[in-house]
Amino acid sequence: MNHPRSQPGAVLGAGLALGFLADALLRASGAPALNLFLWAAALVAAVALLQRRQGAPMSREAAMLLGIGLVLAATMAWRDSPTLKLLALGATAGAFALAALEAGTAWVRRAGVTRYGFAVAVAAVRSGLGALVPLVDVDWAALREGSAGSRRRHAGAIARGVLIALPLLLVFGGLFMAADAVFERLVLDAIRIDLEELASHVVLTAFFGWVATGYVYGFLTGTRLPAQWARSPRDAIEDSPLRILARRPSLGITEVGVALGLLAALFLTFVLVQFRYLFGGAELVEVTPGLTYAEYARRGFFELVVVVALMVPVLLAADWLLRRERPRDERAFRAIAAVQLVLLAAVMTSAFQRMRLYLEAYGLTEARFYATSFLIWLAVVLIWFVATVLRGRRDAFAFGALVSAFVVVAALQVINPDAIIARTNLARERAGKELDAQYIAYLSGDAVPVLVPALPELPVDARCLIAQRLLRRWGPDQETDWRSWSRGAARARAVVRAHEAELSRFAEECPSRR
Repeated sequence: MNHPRSQPGAVLGAGLALGFLADALLRASGAPALNLFLWAAALVAAVALLQRRQGAPMSREAAMLLGIGLVLAATMAWRDSPTLKLLALGATAGAFALAALEAGTAWVRRAGVTRYGFAVAVAAVRSGLGALVPLVDVDWAALREGSAGSRRRHAGAIARGVLIALPLLLVFGGLFMAADAVFERLVLDAIRIDLEELASHVVLTAFFGWVATGYVYGFLTGTRLPAQWARSPRDAIEDSPLRILARRPSLGITEVGVALGLLAALFLTFVLVQFRYLFGGAELVEVTPGLTYAEYARRGFFELVVVVALMVPVLLAADWLLRRERPRDERAFRAIAAVQLVLLAAVMTSAFQRMRLYLEAYGLTEARFYATSFLIWLAVVLIWFVATVLRGRRDAFAFGALVSAFVVVAALQVINPDAIIARTNLARERAGKELDAQYIAYLSGDAVPVLVPALPELPVDARCLIAQRLLRRWGPDQETDWRSWSRGAARARAVVRAHEAELSRFAEECPSRR
């Protein structure tokens, strides 16, 4: 078996090659798209080849996680939306991190949320340490024993050959330059160095090479948790030498019940206040003195999303901390948690009602769309919490939540949020409501196939503003780079170029032009 501690050259070489590839793909190529997917694919290929060379098998689970990461990375070459690209990048990094924790072995299905977080943190640290870990971790004694003879002589012979050839190259090169002006110009152009450009190459290559080396070495060697962490929290640290310091804290049902009970009382008070608005609708908002849509809907919705997002870890922590001394303690906790979940459902209903009213009055934006999507995912997570944690199957909760997160990211890529945002706002305009043309004109290329056909029906001011923006962003004069290619951007360019004459005519209608 070729262990990376005894043969670090392959890992360091792979990291350096990935650094050069990143410089070729990512430098001066615009937004991450096809380029980042190709680099991620090269990273996975390097990991798979080196692990096979090492002789260690990769579990189906790890291979599946790497495959999921690659599929999500490929969506960066599909959609043009920066938000979708960011979500895909985060999901890809998370999948890669989970695959690396146990050196390619299976562990994710029965792990908890804490361990998932630990895996991501460890992968980030190992990637940040880069080549430092393999250099420090190298078995230098084995290297000296295995290569002290032939490799040292071979390296010495190469060095002596370079030293002998150097003066000869200078002499003959000078003669050739003096003999031919074209050759002289070629040599001078080759050796002329732009320090700023060189620095940009070095920085990008070094950064990605450093990070790739750390990740590859971490994947091959594993970053396992201490053995006691791998077991159930209820009996995790009993045999640890540091059991006094490291013992998991716990709370009795009284403490947990009082804390959750007070939260439930607070939630109940809020829900009772919300009932008049939930059933009164827009009319009640309009007649309430000093209350506007902006105050009721916009501000309240995002705060309620945060409330739901914070309540999920609170319930998980309460279940983890509960000291189950008697069977009735478990039953009491489940009853209290069920009440809290019912109240949380009412809070989520209030949040959706606020967003519905706000959309009717002001339209749809990326922030509102993604916040609503996040709230829907939280609802799925809470249902899964009931099906697992409250039924004594806590070990299955984290994996289901992880799968649902990947599904949501993939679903967002499929449904094309920017196109939905454009279509929704255009429908509002046709219904006689105000259109924020300045906003929808700056949506990504994913919205262009929806915007262009709708332009003839829009008011002149909105039409000319959108047409000008589309021509500036996607017109034929814009340079393209294959490394930053994405299907969404390519489709936007094709639509704009097919309607270039019509868009130019709309752009000339602006009052400033006339």
